[in-house]
Amino acid sequence: MFRLYLTKPLYFKVIFKANRFIIGSAIMAYAFTSANPTLRDVKDFCKKTGLISDNTIDSFLLFIRVGGRMEVKKDAQDKRKLTYTVTRKALDETRALINTMMIPYGMLYDDFDVSACLKMENFHAEYFKKYAEITLKHVYLFDMVPESKAFIFRDAGHMLLMDLYIESLQQKTTVIEYNYLKASVKCGVSRSHIKRCLQDAEAAGLLTLNKTSNTLILHLSFMQMALDYFAVYMAMVEYGLRGLTGVPQLPASLSR
Repeated sequence: MFRLYLTKPLYFKVIFKANRFIIGSAIMAYAFTSANPTLRDVKDFCKKTGLISDNTIDSFLLFIRVGGRMEVKKDAQDKRKLTYTVTRKALDETRALINTMMIPYGMLYDDFDVSACLKMENFHAEYFKKYAEITLKHVYLFDMVPESKAFIFRDAGHMLLMDLYIESLQQKTTVIEYNYLKASVKCGVSRSHIKRCLQDAEAAGLLTLNKTSNTLILHLSFMQMALDYFAVYMAMVEYGLRGLTGVPQLPASLSR
């Protein structure tokens, strides 16, 4: 995932911020569940969450349009409505992101045919019709793992969380030496931004910063939160994958 992230750090650091991820998910949900999706559909849905301001919604939609990921035009029947389509660029980026999860699922489930899923021509339509059930029912990862809010409500927080956990595994300790410069390059944000995010995490009791060196202590609460966060993240992606033709549904005992 890091290699994909580094190809377009500005884009990915923005879309993984929790409130913007909701907007992006709504765009895809309506694009594949509505015959004539409109920007009003997306805006009304996002406003109902109570988590996103009008300015944030408008600025993100502009960001997506200017980046060539959405095309907008006036509705043929009602000129007051703006309909939209998701461009090939956005679809390819989304597919690449989902593809990073394919191999882990192939390792977890013998019945999951990775190669067949990678070759599917109707992948986006089938995946997002299923994943839309999560989005449109307002199921949010940060509600299930509330401690993650210290990270994912900030730009690049998703990647910073992952980077810290990976560093702990690689260094084989929860007292890690952390290079802020390398982290800023990997996450696409400034060192000061990373430090502010870590200070929030420290205030939440997830870690302790050593102000005299570039080390920090990851608490057990952080390690458990990271495991829970990525487990739920994978489960949500899997829910969409289980909507693909030929992919067996989860047993009822596991899908509850």
